[in-house]
Amino acid sequence: MKVICETKQLVLREFFEIDSFELFQMNSDKELMKIVNEKPYKSEEEAHFFIENMEKHYQDFGFGLWGVHEKKSGRFVGWGGIRQTKFGPVINIRLKRKFWEKGYGTEVLTAVINYAKDELKLDRISAKANPNAPATIMLLQQSIMQPSEENELIFRI
Repeated sequence: MKVICETKQLVLREFFEIDSFELFQMNSDKELMKIVNEKPYKSEEEAHFFIENMEKHYQDFGFGLWGVHEKKSGRFVGWGGIRQTKFGPVINIRLKRKFWEKGYGTEVLTAVINYAKDELKLDRISAKANPNAPATIMLLQQSIMQPSEENELIFRI
């Protein structure tokens, strides 16, 4: 198991095949998927496919989305990390709804930013806020990331 980093309450680590069921549960939540504007997963196989693609992403770029787990209980909280896109590295965080409003989003965002800067030596990172998720906009506004001049939903370092 490759641990990427730890925070006060959380562990971020690479996804493994055993995470398929938890990932399926999160991404089959219709309310959550409506907020993030994606179709809910219909089978655990979709989660397995996601994990296979993320393993390739780790190999190709040296980073990706990582599973987020509570230190104390080991429970799967969601994901956080960086995806390589045509626009460059972009931070992405998704948490199960039952873990919202616990400060986990702030911990994950801070950990990902620090890892990107200190370990990966990335000099430019972006994040895009979802207009359907005001808490995400607030989270990014309170971080060290700055809104871009072109689009108030894009934040950069």
